[in-house]
Amino acid sequence: MAAGPLLGRPPKAPTGLSIAAQILLAVGAFASVGTIIGCIMRLSSLNSTGSLGSSASFVIGFSTVLFLPTFIAGIVVFIVWCFRARANSDVIAPQIRRLYPRGWAIAGWFVPIGWFWIPRYVVGDVWTASQPLGSDPRRSSTRSPLLNSWWICWCGFWVVDIVSLIADGTASVDTNGTVTQSTSSLTTITLLSLVSCVLRLAAGLLALFVVRRITAFQQIRILQGPGEGHPYAAPALGYPQPLGYPQPPYPQQQPPFAPAPTGYPPYGYPAPQPYQPSVLPQLAAPAPVPALPADPAPAPTPPPAPEPLAPPAVDLGKTTD
Repeated sequence: MAAGPLLGRPPKAPTGLSIAAQILLAVGAFASVGTIIGCIMRLSSLNSTGSLGSSASFVIGFSTVLFLPTFIAGIVVFIVWCFRARANSDVIAPQIRRLYPRGWAIAGWFVPIGWFWIPRYVVGDVWTASQPLGSDPRRSSTRSPLLNSWWICWCGFWVVDIVSLIADGTASVDTNGTVTQSTSSLTTITLLSLVSCVLRLAAGLLALFVVRRITAFQQIRILQGPGEGHPYAAPALGYPQPLGYPQPPYPQQQPPFAPAPTGYPPYGYPAPQPYQPSVLPQLAAPAPVPALPADPAPAPTPPPAPEPLAPPAVDLGKTTD
């Protein structure tokens, strides 16, 4: 209930988190460029003088100081953005089957060994569910060059960085306790650091475009409307916008996207949504029912006719003289 539509409100694309993640990723890419320049300077100093070089160490140190806080903040913002986008995908396309539940958008980044594939599946599910209506079906997450290139560079960066740290820890220690490394070892470590920085730069730039693309997908998909059966279907069908959403300037104009199909299953809320008159169409008042005519008054009953009088009786037994 923390994410998704509440009280008829349509879902909102994580635009603010997307902008913050893109800024942090861009700053991290700039710091990676500085580290790459420092590694190149160190290689040239090793080849010419056999020493590391103070200027190269300064550039690498400055880039590392700039990169570390930006890298940590960028990872945090990216994970929060991933969770919000994953929550929106449950509302935008509830009929699509997900491989991992919503909580794995955060937990997948902290599972040992599992962080090499779980986040990729989660972001792939979000990519597929956020596709606008009428888009090319070949643009699925499994066939996306952008997603695949980003994840290959991200995993390659960690593998090469771990190998570089292991090689750096194999330095020999002489009898006086001084750490010494041969020129060949320093060259190998610097080359590994250079490859790691190049992969880190590529992963950061590709992640920036992944965030930008999925956020744009969700913005378009939300504007297209979900079709009948969703809690936020009423605003998408041209009814008054709820809770302060702006009214469209031309309500009768059709959007430039494919229309939303009907028959989608409703979003599984644990409790029914309350009645909202503002998001329902105003029904016309029923026409008044004409009154039936009154029954006519009954005709008066005529009085009964008087009975005729009987003639007087004559006594025949009496005789007269």
